[in-house]
Amino acid sequence: MKRACFAIAILLLAPMVFAQSLTPKAASKDLSYTPVIVEKPEVRLLDQEGPGKLYQVGAQLVCVMEGTPEEMGFQHGRLLGRRMAHGGTKGLLKKAVWSKGYTKEYVTAQCERMERHIPAECIAEMKGIVKGLKAAGVNDISYEDVRLIVTQGEILHYPPGKGPHCTNFAVWGRWTPDGRLLHGRNLDWTISENSQDYAVILVWRPKGGVPFMMVTWAGSVGGVSGMNADGITIGEMTDLSTSITYDGMPLFILMRHVLEKASDLATAVDLVEKGPRTIGWNFVIGDGKIPDARALDTDATTCEVFAPMDEKEKVGDLHSPLPDAVRRTNHPIRMEHLLKLVQAVGPRMGLKIETMDQLQKTLPLFKMQNTYQRYVWLGKQIQAHPKGIDVKVALQLLSNGPVFQKDTLHSWVFDPKNQVAYVAVAGNKPPLTASRRPYTRIDLGPWFAKSPQIIKN
Repeated sequence: MKRACFAIAILLLAPMVFAQSLTPKAASKDLSYTPVIVEKPEVRLLDQEGPGKLYQVGAQLVCVMEGTPEEMGFQHGRLLGRRMAHGGTKGLLKKAVWSKGYTKEYVTAQCERMERHIPAECIAEMKGIVKGLKAAGVNDISYEDVRLIVTQGEILHYPPGKGPHCTNFAVWGRWTPDGRLLHGRNLDWTISENSQDYAVILVWRPKGGVPFMMVTWAGSVGGVSGMNADGITIGEMTDLSTSITYDGMPLFILMRHVLEKASDLATAVDLVEKGPRTIGWNFVIGDGKIPDARALDTDATTCEVFAPMDEKEKVGDLHSPLPDAVRRTNHPIRMEHLLKLVQAVGPRMGLKIETMDQLQKTLPLFKMQNTYQRYVWLGKQIQAHPKGIDVKVALQLLSNGPVFQKDTLHSWVFDPKNQVAYVAVAGNKPPLTASRRPYTRIDLGPWFAKSPQIIKN
């Protein structure tokens, strides 16, 4: 009877841990859908604040900031103030955070714990945003609201919400026509809370530093997707774990920190390893100069780094490394970390999975889950396209099979060698997943140059 109850509990638990099961439609292994690419988007200058400029590049909003942290923050707040006015206390944060039962006391306490690990220059930039907002006539968004925007990744995962779906891959060498690195990523979160209305591509040109960009939201001094002028790319995926804390650098800031400080792959990986980290995340980090990439499975206490063809990725018949490629979804590779993922969710079901033997019994169910199916499908698709994964095929990998999701907030392929990003953001009214929207080709070269070039309308 006890064993039967355990089996039933696992059947109930599995969809919550590993997200939705694979449907027959999602199991399709072809690349039948080809996204639309806008290769030559119209570029319009919308507004300017000192050296800061706000552009419309096709369907994407691009805000370029330049100077000290305070100056860049002020430009950000002034140029994006009206957009933020609808996404601050009245819009996005209300729907994403306050309407879900989080109390102000709880959120403030946890934000203050993470704030201790936010670099001083980022805090100065956040304060600059508030000053810029006031210059734009927006007075009801406080520093605490801006701080919450960059700590929401952790806040919204305590307790974890619906099953995560994010996907990342990087390919180069034998898989791309000319050997250059391409990095693809889907941010699958939710498109029902209107956060796509506040989407913006931010480009930082820090005084004395390396330019970098992030696909993010108005009011944020960080994000979950980005690339810098030295060819470093980064994307993340949720990977729930029992090793968690608020006493670390929030995800949005950690990823910005990598782009701002790293000019090579080894340094980028080292920055994530040093953290301090908060909760469970997987990362794919690429370096277009070499080219090469790493996959990282992390939580608050551990950071496993995986290279192409890494022996550590050969875990029975579950996982297999590839040459000239890395990919990740929403689960860790090593069994001891997979156990922590299951333990993180089990208590909500009144279930305790404490041993490797108990975990082993769940593996047939694990192989049925979306996160595993995406990992396997990507591996097969990459191997099916030697020298054939160009930008078009990379976008197809994000838009087909089990990788395709109906709640993708943003989707992109970065081409760091050419300093180009292909970006799609979810639509609204009605909501439409990002990978079914056109991808805009954004040439970052003029903004990544040491002296910004004139952008012609």
